[in-house]
Amino acid sequence: MAPDYHHIAYVGLEVANPVTIEAVLAAAERSGLPAGAKVLDIGAGTGGVSAALARRFGYHVHAIERDPVMVSHIGERVRAEGLQDRLTPVRGMAPQILDFLAPADMMVAMGSTRIGGPEVTTPAGLFQTLASRLASPGYVLWGDLTWIADAPAPLRQVVGLSGIYATDEGWKVAAKAAGMECVSAEISPQDVWDDFFGAADRRVRAWLDANPGVEGWDALKLRADQIKATFDFGRPYLGFGLYLFRKP
Repeated sequence: MAPDYHHIAYVGLEVANPVTIEAVLAAAERSGLPAGAKVLDIGAGTGGVSAALARRFGYHVHAIERDPVMVSHIGERVRAEGLQDRLTPVRGMAPQILDFLAPADMMVAMGSTRIGGPEVTTPAGLFQTLASRLASPGYVLWGDLTWIADAPAPLRQVVGLSGIYATDEGWKVAAKAAGMECVSAEISPQDVWDDFFGAADRRVRAWLDANPGVEGWDALKLRADQIKATFDFGRPYLGFGLYLFRKP
């Protein structure tokens, strides 16, 4: 198997995004959901957020992930932490999996903006995809890239290739259009952004140094260079927003 940037950069992290697990848990706590609440973590990665929610609050979390390598890591985490009764790995694509598991008390999406499929092309559409599959009342714990300044068009085009993004106000307006209210919102401090992307880059560079000549080495280095250049240049224009939205 060719080396994958995400497998190398993010495996072992609790949150594979520039936000702290403490901030994620504090936002989730504001929902007031009881132990046993049904939570769908969409694009769960290696399951760090899923496991933290299950441990801290006793939620029953379905960790939805399409990457089989990541699903395997979630399974390992479940066994290592003894969370078999509270954390269930689910391999598949949203929104089909969401249809099967709905309704949920909370949906968690951290850096998962393709959750609506190719036909969903707006932030409001993304939130409608989630809100329509929530219980009432229900919550969306949303974390994603957020425009914090007016960015040059080329940067917007490059970043837009990987997902659908908005400003802080844009996310809130989109959630309102989907029938949800904003309970809490915050932008990660810049040092959290720098620590996350710096650490991810160092992990990948160390792997490249330790594995010269491996098949896929050149493609991985190119990918690492592209990501570093994009986020180094984008630092003044991009942040990471964490939101808790409530469907009445």
